[in-house]
Amino acid sequence: MKPRVIRKDSSVNVFVCNGDLDAPHMTRISHKVSRLMHRRHINVLLDLRKARFVDLASLGILVDRLRKIRQREGDIRLCNLRPRVSETLRLVGLNGLIQSFGTREEALESFHFA
Repeated sequence: MKPRVIRKDSSVNVFVCNGDLDAPHMTRISHKVSRLMHRRHINVLLDLRKARFVDLASLGILVDRLRKIRQREGDIRLCNLRPRVSETLRLVGLNGLIQSFGTREEALESFHFA
């Protein structure tokens, strides 16, 4: 499924994942994030409300993008995680590396206080 990019805020690019976050889906997001980085858009929010699971390959891609964005003093944050997705992040140790929020509004607000 194709990720949708929604510009909700002038400083944060919101990606709505329209399904599970597997490697092909995350690769498409990664390419879009790379293009945004070239235009100096370095704050990204992934809305995962429709993702029932994430696979390890997609998390590896996510961590790679996170590292590159943080080198440019930006960030990637997550919102609307289902319990299974949240548990997967916890089990692989990413819950301490990537901030996640219960709602999109909370996540967007967090960028303004960073």
